Amino acid sequence: MRPAEFKRTYYPAIERVCARTGLNPLFVAAQAALETGWGERAIGCNLFGITAGDKWTGKRQRVRTTEYFPDDRQAERFPKVYSIVRMRDGRWRYDVERDFRDYDSVEECLEDHFRILSAERYRRAMDYRDDVKRFAYEVAKAGYCTAQPEVYAETIGKVAAMISEL
Repeated sequence: MRPAEFKRTYYPAIERVCARTGLNPLFVAAQAALETGWGERAIGCNLFGITAGDKWTGKRQRVRTTEYFPDDRQAERFPKVYSIVRMRDGRWRYDVERDFRDYDSVEECLEDHFRILSAERYRRAMDYRDDVKRFAYEVAKAGYCTAQPEVYAETIGKVAAMISEL
């Protein structure tokens, strides 16, 4: 899917949910675009690659995926591990099967995404929800992703700028 098609397809729902939640729609759209490769790798209606841990009681999809970690002691987290390879940068690349949340609609996913970002660990980020890059930095710093916070913020900022220009 091309960026303009991604925006046409998902941005109206993103705007509706963000109007209710107070999140910045450019941040949400940029994060969804980044997580799914502009919608190409979305797992059903899951635009953020939200995993289904032990406490998740909803539907799930098991998908083969690649994950990156700072160590090689994460294998027990996954139902199946195909390989664990050390990267040049010192991180470890895991080729694994992982369970992801399976939503009936994009709006259901967006609401769940907001619930996740409303957790105490992201409380500091909420102070910056109108600043796309700073919000991205704070959620990354709080552990949302394995990317360095500065890198994640810069990438989200670039994607958000591209979306706003469409």
